[in-house]
Amino acid sequence: MHKLNVKVLGSSSFISTLNELKMFLKFNPLTGNINADYKIILFHIDVLRDSKQKNLIYSNTSIKICAGHKRDFKDNFDAFLELPAALKEINGIIEDTIAKKKF
Repeated sequence: MHKLNVKVLGSSSFISTLNELKMFLKFNPLTGNINADYKIILFHIDVLRDSKQKNLIYSNTSIKICAGHKRDFKDNFDAFLELPAALKEINGIIEDTIAKKKF
């Protein structure tokens, strides 16, 4: 499987953790202001407090995966990744969500 581009939004610790795992991920995590083509947005629930990032998430037609410690929000995203998560769970949620959207 080719590596999918996944836009990652979150705190510096969330992003740095994914960057440390980059070689083991089955996707390419894009962070910062990279203008690459991406099909998925993986974001930590805390970014919804920032209006600019919240608008980016809601206005985008990409697949949206929310990561957080509990499901205490009312928004309906394509998937939820409960933290802490194992590497297998992170890769699995990306692959499963993209497969569901294709079929």
